[in-house]
Amino acid sequence: MALQSGSSGWEARPLQSKASMSVASGALTAGQVLDLVTTAAAAVEDESGWLRVGERSSNKVAVSIRDMTRENTDPVLFFDVEVDRAVGRVTVRTLITSYVVKSSGMSGLMPMTKRKIAGFNAYRSFMDRYAKLLQQADPAVHVSFSGD
Repeated sequence: MALQSGSSGWEARPLQSKASMSVASGALTAGQVLDLVTTAAAAVEDESGWLRVGERSSNKVAVSIRDMTRENTDPVLFFDVEVDRAVGRVTVRTLITSYVVKSSGMSGLMPMTKRKIAGFNAYRSFMDRYAKLLQQADPAVHVSFSGD
């Protein structure tokens, strides 16, 4: 079951689908912040997930996660890292754009909000690693997490 964040029923989605990271830096450029996405993705070592960096534009990098515990090789979670430039600082936000919910024998009886997102552990590992890299590059960076 794949869901897009633009479709209706956002309230009925797993809480994890709203997990994001927000960053504000006065010392890093947009290019540096986006370069660190690739570095962080390559550094994630999660036995259940594999990250692949996709398309990059001047203000966004797309990332996908493949769940290594599944036989199917299709990605199960997609997220973007978006950059916004303001006077004197750069802000960054991660945003889950599409995901697959883990299924079990009881999934039909469980409300959607209680289900788990496949590949979420790897996404969380990415956010942790990315935050550490940003803090190393700019000790004054402000990083906050929400929704997980």
